[in-house]
Amino acid sequence: MARQSMSTPAPLRHGSLRAILLNTGWMLGGKGFGAVLSLVYLAIVTRSLGLDGFGQFALALGAGQAAATFVSFQSWQIIVRYGMPYMHDGRNDALARLVRFAITLDVAAVIVGVLLMMAGTLLLAGHFGWTREFAWQAIGTSAVIVLSTHWTPTGVLRLHDRFADATFAEAVTPSTRCIGAIIVWLTGPSVIAYLAVWAVAEALTAMAYWYAAHRVQPFRWPRATMRQIVAENPGIVRYAMTTNLTSMLGLGSKEVAVLIIGLVITPAAAGSYRFAQQLAQGLAKLSQLLGRAIFPELVRSHTTAGTEAFDALLRRTLRMTAIGGGIVFILLITIGKPAIGLIAGREFLAAYPILLALGTAAAVDFAAVGFEPALVAMGRAGLALRVRIISTVILVALLAVLPHYFGVIGAGIAVLCASIITFVLMWRTLIGQRRRSETNAGPVESPAPQDR
Repeated sequence: MARQSMSTPAPLRHGSLRAILLNTGWMLGGKGFGAVLSLVYLAIVTRSLGLDGFGQFALALGAGQAAATFVSFQSWQIIVRYGMPYMHDGRNDALARLVRFAITLDVAAVIVGVLLMMAGTLLLAGHFGWTREFAWQAIGTSAVIVLSTHWTPTGVLRLHDRFADATFAEAVTPSTRCIGAIIVWLTGPSVIAYLAVWAVAEALTAMAYWYAAHRVQPFRWPRATMRQIVAENPGIVRYAMTTNLTSMLGLGSKEVAVLIIGLVITPAAAGSYRFAQQLAQGLAKLSQLLGRAIFPELVRSHTTAGTEAFDALLRRTLRMTAIGGGIVFILLITIGKPAIGLIAGREFLAAYPILLALGTAAAVDFAAVGFEPALVAMGRAGLALRVRIISTVILVALLAVLPHYFGVIGAGIAVLCASIITFVLMWRTLIGQRRRSETNAGPVESPAPQDR
């Protein structure tokens, strides 16, 4: 039985910009703490391994992260999207069955992810100059990363507005990495030792998330068939596949970029790109956090408030993200190059042009962060997927061509072009859907996506 506090949920307020800012603030608090520690452990790893060693580290780590991204069903979105009406109506049994479905997806995903990662690592090992022993060590650490999924508990915490709990769980990653990196640095730096630290950090973070979510909503395994769960949540299978493909195309393609550079150019070039990507991701995480805070509020507004409230929240959100994108770009220009020298030393200063391209792409992504959650909340996840397919095809095509002519900076230009294209297409799609809703019958009322 769920706890009494959960059997009678507190009245839900309509989605609001204040709630978005509050939830983002909680996540930024954790990420701000993590950002400071990440500068410490990134400096330790880059300076102790050098450009070549860091490239090998980036390639081995990229194989596991790419596999995890490719099979991610983003089940937290499923829980928020379908669980909001259940929680609003106090239907705890239906919510427990939904969580069971999400856990089943996560388990299936990690099994496929481990197999995919093993095949990819063994296939690429020879191209990267890895010994068989190192390849299997990399597979072991990557397997832990793939298995350390925590999308379901993340969804439970966000559904119940427990962003503070998620913040503390998320803080386990940078804390463990920083402590582990210091220990490895003092005892004998090596690529595989740092990979092991990253794997342990992911495992501990996953444990923290599952524990925090269980305290909020104890996990149950109600008797129900998959057919019953699917019938109870119309369109959930299609929605799960859509979110998986969107995640794979949006995030997986960026992870694959590191592997492509390692194959097309050199591991050292992959290290340079990965370092710039790490710094740019520090800026990009702002947009990712904001997107995670925006989605539950847009779903809540669409479910409980109505068209006018939803539109008003969407307009305020888009203005806020546009300003945020501008701030990200200013930070990039003013502190980008000094940050490289301070963190990694002169050996990595050649990564600054790459950082400019990737950081500008992060600014564009920040400005566009509200588009996709809005489409998904409106029940138009399929349209967001189509945009991702188009932009990913363009990105892969550019990655196959530009590095040959412009070196590693060509990969940065490819990512920037893809971000701009995604921005334009998402904007046009969202505006078109809002106009269509106003002209026709208004917003989609069904909890399942109904693309037309």
